[in-house]
Amino acid sequence: MAYKQSIKADELITKVRIIRAVKKDHVPQVQVARSFSCHRNTVSNILSDFGELTPEDQSFLLDSPSSRTHEQLKARYGPHLLGQSRRPKGNRRSATTSQEACVLELFREKQIRVGVARMYTHLKRRNDLAITLPSQSQLRGIYRRNNLSVQKTRSKNGERRNLYDYHALGLFEKMHFDVKHIQDAHALPPDVYQILSSPGVPSYEWNLIDVRSRFRFIAYSYDICAEFGFRFLLFCIQYIRTALPGYLPHIDIGVDNGSEFCSGSSCKETEWNEVLREVNAHLYSYEPSFDIRKNLIERSHLSDDEELYIPRGIHMGTRESFLKEAIDYQSYWNQYRPHSGIGMDGRTPYEVVQATGLTGANALLRFPTLILDSAIDHLRTCTRPIEFAAYATAHPEIINKAKTCLKTRRNIEDRFYVPTDAQNVLTYYRTDSFHGNLS
Repeated sequence: MAYKQSIKADELITKVRIIRAVKKDHVPQVQVARSFSCHRNTVSNILSDFGELTPEDQSFLLDSPSSRTHEQLKARYGPHLLGQSRRPKGNRRSATTSQEACVLELFREKQIRVGVARMYTHLKRRNDLAITLPSQSQLRGIYRRNNLSVQKTRSKNGERRNLYDYHALGLFEKMHFDVKHIQDAHALPPDVYQILSSPGVPSYEWNLIDVRSRFRFIAYSYDICAEFGFRFLLFCIQYIRTALPGYLPHIDIGVDNGSEFCSGSSCKETEWNEVLREVNAHLYSYEPSFDIRKNLIERSHLSDDEELYIPRGIHMGTRESFLKEAIDYQSYWNQYRPHSGIGMDGRTPYEVVQATGLTGANALLRFPTLILDSAIDHLRTCTRPIEFAAYATAHPEIINKAKTCLKTRRNIEDRFYVPTDAQNVLTYYRTDSFHGNLS
């Protein structure tokens, strides 16, 4: 067998045979090289390594090698006779040992199993690590060296089905509304989960996201109820109408069947839509079973875990610190975070809104980050005039009766907390189907 094939099978035994052939059997080096189909310099190099051994080791190898096991020979002669790897021992441009250890700890122990780009974002968002932030190419090297991979989900036939024609869709024409439970033991590392379970930290995150621009309106709460959902949704639509004067597209909002929305009740959904009609919006519920229409906002919840709660959760143990991080995150999401989704082309939501040329993009960025438990009274004050306008549109006979019936008038005032001079409210929210007002 040729020398190249022999060393692949057992390098140490091949070299011992060459040494014994020359040193013990006194075969000329040229003849040994010819028999092993190798160059005579190869034989000389092997003998040179053998000559560097101590006399005792040389005698031990030549006298009775057959009585020595392969493990004994490898332990004693391996460092001297076996060839060393020619692979580079390091690269000054690669990640340091501490950087690699940190990434492996996050990926394996803390179960942050994300790709290179998202791991880079995670490290940048944490900015409290005792290491220098590695570059994306260095991270890619860490992933390659340690065989770190992320499982990808694909459809059965491999096709990619889009929910919308994102390029043809206008701003705020399609929106999704959902609630995320913040304390999720399956999504958060144990240390972060323990901090976010503190009494001062809100339990729920309310999200309204625009499909076209991925612009989000976010609020938080300690409890969950339908009034929070209704008031916050109506307030967000009012804010959009105010921030973008003259831009009045019809808004379709998708929600699930949770108790914080319509609970699957068509009657309740109709009641909500009667009010939303006043601001040219409509709400629909997803199918009770699996509905792919909610995938967009569900994916944003994963981004919240990866870019807010996991990297910044250690700083969110109190109400004040939580609110500070939440305000920064809403600004980060809407103004600074580039999105790789369909139709986004690596732009931020703010850049997508700006590209439309609409006046008021800056006003959208000033949307307040609310804790609904303490802000609900203010939201009622903002939204009840719209409820009153919807009621007046649906029941003009009751409004006309209130002109002469003091009891009816008081009932309306108590229900909607409208002032006695409701003339201004009805004048502002005048509709085609209602022309009367309270005097």
